[in-house]
Amino acid sequence: MEDQLACTVWITAEDEFCGSGFLTSAGTVTTAAHVLVGDGTLRDLVIHHASGTYPVNSRDVRAEPKNSDGGLFYPFPDLATVHVPALSDYPVLPLAQSEAPIGSEVTCLGYSSSVLGIDEVQPETLLLRVAGVSGPFRRFLGDGVRPGHSGAAVLGQDGAVCGVLKGSRNYKDDAGGWFVPVTTLAQFLGVQPRAAAVRRQEPTQAEVVDALLAFGVLAGPEARFDLLEIMGKHLRLPQSFDADYRPDRRGHLQRIVSRIGSFYDRSGAYRALYTAMEELNPYDQALKRLHEVIGRAIGGWESA
Repeated sequence: MEDQLACTVWITAEDEFCGSGFLTSAGTVTTAAHVLVGDGTLRDLVIHHASGTYPVNSRDVRAEPKNSDGGLFYPFPDLATVHVPALSDYPVLPLAQSEAPIGSEVTCLGYSSSVLGIDEVQPETLLLRVAGVSGPFRRFLGDGVRPGHSGAAVLGQDGAVCGVLKGSRNYKDDAGGWFVPVTTLAQFLGVQPRAAAVRRQEPTQAEVVDALLAFGVLAGPEARFDLLEIMGKHLRLPQSFDADYRPDRRGHLQRIVSRIGSFYDRSGAYRALYTAMEELNPYDQALKRLHEVIGRAIGGWESA
């Protein structure tokens, strides 16, 4: 979440906090149009980022529509961007490739001046649930949206932006509200949504042990000692990889995997474990499962 917050901003107009926003491309802040335009005048706008504060030039603002129609809510799509060259080297949030499913949980990544016990603008995330379609918008229920959340990124479970928060049905209670869907956002930005990095769940030590138990060759202690010796060679240790011996196979493998978890080069030890098993039993079908499990443990084989 901290990495994603580095992609967000909050916005003031004439020193008054008026909403949230986020980076969608190099130096481009995206938010809700009503946050920047308000009643139709651009009033001393300033973008606040973790790196500093940046005054906004009106010619760098693009809003759709450009002005309010005077109604209770700013017209659809209620989106805006502002170019901030000083933010060009900071990370951006990716767009989801599809709409968040109805019933799914999403996270609003915005700012609020109503954080308990703090009398200043602070990051505040909300857990929401997509409740359905509301005209061109998506309707949500969940944590109470407060003034300042407008323009915030709405993130799906993969961490990609699935919408831009528009507003609440009622800022005094938790009646839900609306967000602009990602398809509309992508069209406004003139980009194709791209996938967020897939984060595969790291395996438990028990999963790794179970993957090793599938190798019949490890039934005997001699093979397990060979395994530790080969691991030591690949790790360039002066001796075998150190793990307390246990007479039963599962207990011994548990000690080996536990020791890997506390080793100074954990990823290197996991890679050495897989390589050692390849050398011990190169044609065992259990290697496929071990490859998948260890791949998750080290964050992907491409990181090797």
